[in-house]
Amino acid sequence: AMFKIADQSTAANSTVVSCLPSLSALPLLLPLSTDNPSLLQHHIMTGAANRRQNSILSSCCSGGGTFLGKLLRQKSLTEARSLETPLKRCLTAYQLIFYGIAHMAGAGIYVLAGTVIKTKAGPAASLSFLLCALLSVFTGLCYVEFSTLIPRAGSCYTFTYITLGELPAFLVGWTMISDLVIGMASVAKAFSSTVDAISHQAISNATRTHFGSLPESDYLDPNIDLVAFSLIIALMLLTLTGAAISMSVNMVLSAVQCVCLTLMAGACYVLGSPDNWSAERGGFFPFGASGVINGATVAIFAFSGFEAIANAAEECKDPRRSLPVALLTSLGIITLLYFASSLGLSYLSPYRELDAGSPFVVAFQSHGVAWLSYVAAGGTLLATGATKLATIYVMPRLFYALAADGVIFPCFAYVQPRLGVPLVGLVFGGLLSALLALVFNIHTLANFVSMGVLLSYLMIGVDLFYLRYLLHRWDDHSLRAWACCISPGLANWLCRRSTLTRLFVGYLGVSLVTGVLINYAAPLLTWWALLATVLVGAVNLLMLVCLCAYQPRTVEPGVYEAPLMPLPPLMAFFINAVLIVRLEWLTWVRFLVWSIFGLIMYGAYGYRNSVSAKGTQQSIPLDTADLTSPDAAAAASSGLNEIESADAESQCSEDTAPLMMGGRSSAKLTASVSNGNDFRG
Repeated sequence: AMFKIADQSTAANSTVVSCLPSLSALPLLLPLSTDNPSLLQHHIMTGAANRRQNSILSSCCSGGGTFLGKLLRQKSLTEARSLETPLKRCLTAYQLIFYGIAHMAGAGIYVLAGTVIKTKAGPAASLSFLLCALLSVFTGLCYVEFSTLIPRAGSCYTFTYITLGELPAFLVGWTMISDLVIGMASVAKAFSSTVDAISHQAISNATRTHFGSLPESDYLDPNIDLVAFSLIIALMLLTLTGAAISMSVNMVLSAVQCVCLTLMAGACYVLGSPDNWSAERGGFFPFGASGVINGATVAIFAFSGFEAIANAAEECKDPRRSLPVALLTSLGIITLLYFASSLGLSYLSPYRELDAGSPFVVAFQSHGVAWLSYVAAGGTLLATGATKLATIYVMPRLFYALAADGVIFPCFAYVQPRLGVPLVGLVFGGLLSALLALVFNIHTLANFVSMGVLLSYLMIGVDLFYLRYLLHRWDDHSLRAWACCISPGLANWLCRRSTLTRLFVGYLGVSLVTGVLINYAAPLLTWWALLATVLVGAVNLLMLVCLCAYQPRTVEPGVYEAPLMPLPPLMAFFINAVLIVRLEWLTWVRFLVWSIFGLIMYGAYGYRNSVSAKGTQQSIPLDTADLTSPDAAAAASSGLNEIESADAESQCSEDTAPLMMGGRSSAKLTASVSNGNDFRG
């Protein structure tokens, strides 16, 4: 067909339209003399041969025919950025701010603060919370950039799908589901225990009398926990009213909770004494500087929850403005509340005399202020209820995100039209969590929690770095000005894409090794353990400096970008790598078992039925298509002499260089191919 076009031209240098092997490829205008049509055929054959050399790698990256390529097929960034959704966009920035507060200010400040002060850091626990806040900012900045760029439900699952591919995303989402379901059950058990303690065990005694007891076991609760079961069912029914109503209720609960925390913190400074920080009582740093760090490793879990705001992105009215404001504002408010409350608690009572389970309640009772102890107890219940309302809001959205992509059963993607709620995911997740809370004890449930949160925090750093540095197929990378001052040979080596990839993968591996050494070798205080920790840490720092030499790429002008790149994603990975290797080995065993179960489900259903799998059957990757096949020729035959849209240009591979002859640049036109047997490419 192209030779026919050339023959019909009468000009000395006629313009001939060439075809690229993709329906949405970037076509080219070739200045060509009609006297030498073989020159066109030579360039076409040469381009096809060059593309075939990279066919294996290209098929892997674009979800081609290889098995690995199908496992790593990626979701379209253009599709993910669409604002169209069956959910209702009804949430404001204020609702999202209090939503983030509710998710973070749960039982952490009411219970965890006492543990950190009494056993880890003493009065310096306030610095542990402040350190955790600074560390959480790195992870928060990653979520802010992703949620403004991709305002969709699914949070880290969706972000991983776009960057790393389908299988890693499924494992992240699968683990997050277990964390939400089991986490909601465990906190409901804590709520039930508080209510039972207030009633002086009247509820548990009545339950045992009327319903009997469960068999003795290390995993089962001896009493059937109807309070925890009823709490989850009530929150599930409230969430069924829709996002606007449930978020408004959550905003009221969170506001009351903030008032309670402010009142308690102020009362601590009024009733307390600086003598509790005196040297006779241990001083401000009874555990030293290491106590502050040890306290931070525990207190960091009190800040988990701000990522849930990203799950509400698909129901936000103005996601690109409201999400950054909500996430960073809620994190700032929680930081102030945690710092003031933990500092005031150690000011109120000597750290050795604090009760690790109910520090505020016991401390106010010891000072003879009964009404404040009731405020503290009520704040604990409010915090637990608000946290679980926030959690039960996230859970069906995560089910919906996975089902909408086809990796789990499509029934979970059903959204009730009038309420705009993923109905099946909400009912299934709520009932499952309620049944777990009904029969299992809190210790069994608590051992499952934290893996999903830490894994998502770990992956968000990998996702953002990959998005800004490795997602697109440019051959080399520009360096910062200070990095260009080094020797030309080293600078040229750093500019290579392969160097950046090796440095990044090496940094991930060395960070995990550093985490193992910090948690298990350094505490031994032997010379070899300290030397190994210092050496590996130095290598980790050197690789971090090398990665900071690269200039990040802008995904889309005008969209929020995390500052100080690449520090936010790299530090987010390192911090959470140190924390995730601290988890008990039983937690890793349970995670492995849960992952194997998920992989079986993915292999049986999601691998063949995902939206990406079906889309792969209809699209022809730019670098791997062969026009000798009838399907490829038919795909290329549409759109003769039509001007391509800008969207078609964005879908072209950046590795495909414009084919130019005679010094003239290419233009954006397409032509049909009547017979794919005439040439390749």
